[in-house]
Amino acid sequence: GKRRRGSVGGGGNTPDGSMISNSMQDMSDEDKKRSFANFTDSFGRQNSQSGNMSDAVGASPSTGDNGNVKFTNIGAMRILQGDADAIERARLILRSWAELFFILFVFYVCDRTNTFPERTKSYSRDFFIAIFVTLAAYGCYQTLRQSKTSAPLNREQTEEWKGWMQVLFLLYHYFKASEIYNAIRIFIAAYVWMTGFGNFSYYHVRKDFSVGRFSQMMWRLNFFVLFVCIALRNDYVLYYICPMHTLFTLFVYFSLLVFKEHNTSTNMIVAKMVILIVLVYVIWEVPGVFTVLFKPFEWLLSYTDPKKPDVNPMHEWFFRSGLDRYVWIYGMVCAFVHPKYEAFVRWVDEKPTKEKTVIQGLILTVNTIAAYWWYTTYYVLPKLEYNVVHPYTSWIPITIFIIFRNFSLTMRSYFIHIFCECGKITLETYISQFHIWLSSSVPNGQPGMLLGLLPEEYPVLNFMLCTAIYVGISQRIFMLTNDLKVACVPNANNRLLSLHAYFGVAWFIGMGIAGSALLMAI
Repeated sequence: GKRRRGSVGGGGNTPDGSMISNSMQDMSDEDKKRSFANFTDSFGRQNSQSGNMSDAVGASPSTGDNGNVKFTNIGAMRILQGDADAIERARLILRSWAELFFILFVFYVCDRTNTFPERTKSYSRDFFIAIFVTLAAYGCYQTLRQSKTSAPLNREQTEEWKGWMQVLFLLYHYFKASEIYNAIRIFIAAYVWMTGFGNFSYYHVRKDFSVGRFSQMMWRLNFFVLFVCIALRNDYVLYYICPMHTLFTLFVYFSLLVFKEHNTSTNMIVAKMVILIVLVYVIWEVPGVFTVLFKPFEWLLSYTDPKKPDVNPMHEWFFRSGLDRYVWIYGMVCAFVHPKYEAFVRWVDEKPTKEKTVIQGLILTVNTIAAYWWYTTYYVLPKLEYNVVHPYTSWIPITIFIIFRNFSLTMRSYFIHIFCECGKITLETYISQFHIWLSSSVPNGQPGMLLGLLPEEYPVLNFMLCTAIYVGISQRIFMLTNDLKVACVPNANNRLLSLHAYFGVAWFIGMGIAGSALLMAI
């Protein structure tokens, strides 16, 4: 069966500039991919219609050797030099950057000015449940679709899983539904589990450890949050999901990269996982090791809550990363045994009806008993007590859910599309909620208030309006992130990728110096 894999950039023939639509909304997704890839593929190329969309680009007109491309000939530099042809070819790229900066401006206006009033959070269990049940019912009746494969944990299923968890996660923040805190901790653990599962599946199956693919993954996780941190003067760890997933992705990547030629050996994989468990134990549970290890990164990973200025700036990072320190390794384990699990469920499917019913009934009974035991033993614990046991027990509800969700062929063959769509933009909705749905007003502030676009007498209508705008903007951020990734992070030319990286660093340094000079002058 096919395992969950990352997306792969598209290719095709480069469209002529005169054929590009004046509006991105009027273009097909394939046309957009071609146009964005054209930005990195055909600057100065003698034959722009050659159909080579390899992301190996930027060669000067006098050379077709992309390995010898010069820094002054990359697209961004040619735009700065006023090259009319470069600007024309990069119209959609520049438009995407402009839209990104406009979104950041909207974030700033909503969260750093008094343009829109703040509203107080209020929790109604009845209203909270009604919103989710209504959305789920609509999804089941109107957007239930058949999966492309009946394999357990297929792509549509994991996207759906992320989607409904994200809806509850966001509603938890909006209404301050403190009573489901423990459930939210499990949801976050499930996201981290998927980091281990998805990345292990990709690298173990595809064996693609290329710098380009790795860079695109880092871009996906950190591109937008970087600009938000700069624009709103927030610390990176305020959006702790981003650094946490980045860290655990690095662990997975480098653990499989070392002795990668032996990754086909079960003994080698088991040894690597044991080493990872020991490493995690030493880092987070041996006193002093975490502090020493992350001391060089304190400039990046420190966080100070304005309401708690006396707390150790590295406490937030230690707490957040430590809660889910083991579950990503369990995700790797699940990815490794996934073929055997798939073979087992197919074996059950092929049994005669009576025998299959008995086996499935036994699975459900044992799983239900396990769920009841976990709920009464761990889930009902108070918040602080639960946090202590969470790193060691979060794998239990994750496993229980996976078994329930995949115990029959019918369950594996369908997914709720609306939740699948929500699952695709979890990162964007997570970051955006801080500034255009909730409100904090100050740098590094936790979003304790709500954004108010309508008078205070209309809290439900305000919720509906803000949500519609917020989800729409999050969807656009998702599209912009992927579009700009194609243009800025070529995945098949390390030379060009390094030049783009140099340009990015130089640009940020230059803007930093200019900004500092401007502030001093003012």
